[in-house]
Amino acid sequence: MDYQVLDHEATLEDINAYHYNNQKIGVIVHIEDKDGNILLQQRGIKSRDENGLYEDIGGKYEEDDMSFKDTIIRELEEEAGSDVKIELSNSIGIFHCHKDPVNWIFIIYHGTYIEGEFKIMEPDKCEGYKFFSYDEAISSDKVTKSCKFLIKSIKENK
Repeated sequence: MDYQVLDHEATLEDINAYHYNNQKIGVIVHIEDKDGNILLQQRGIKSRDENGLYEDIGGKYEEDDMSFKDTIIRELEEEAGSDVKIELSNSIGIFHCHKDPVNWIFIIYHGTYIEGEFKIMEPDKCEGYKFFSYDEAISSDKVTKSCKFLIKSIKENK
């Protein structure tokens, strides 16, 4: 796993620097509330991996998405509904993570929770949402290793 800080909005040129076998592009939004608690989503029974564990909200970049930011906006609505208000940053980093057999290249966004209710829009892929303090997330055996790595990387680079 590695994390690269970005000082600009991510482009396909940034992604072209990565050359892994079975590589896919995705997006992740790291959401914090005003107190710095981190929102994580519990993966459901039909998630592609790590069922029952917690991770940030995210998903796969589709070729018809206009931008990576459009992808994360789509993913947020598909997964958490349209009632929740999140203030999104521009992309803050690129995260490489190997989840057998896929090498994921994720564009990372920071989100600030403003208001609203997180809904379970895909019940087979999501069991619920929970806010964790930084220490709770890092020490929990219910949070994926890749998510812990990302949480630490984001905090170190704030």
